[in-house]
Amino acid sequence: MIAIELKLPERTYAALRQAAAQSQKTESEVALDAIQSYLAQITAIDPLLGMFADDPVLIDQVEADAMQSREQAKWRLSEVDSG
Repeated sequence: MIAIELKLPERTYAALRQAAAQSQKTESEVALDAIQSYLAQITAIDPLLGMFADDPVLIDQVEADAMQSREQAKWRLSEVDSG
């Protein structure tokens, strides 16, 4: 497990402490549960999130191709062309 340091506003930390006491867990366990719950929620909303995490080279190639296409394709009419 990796250790991280969080800086929380006083009110957020107080709520975390209270939740930990009520659930008889440590503050770290409650924070981990909250983070995992949030990540599960956003992953369910966007199934593509993280899909290519193991293939950054492919994503770089896709981006480069998209940028090249954008430079070459005429997407909008200029004021002179619309006249």
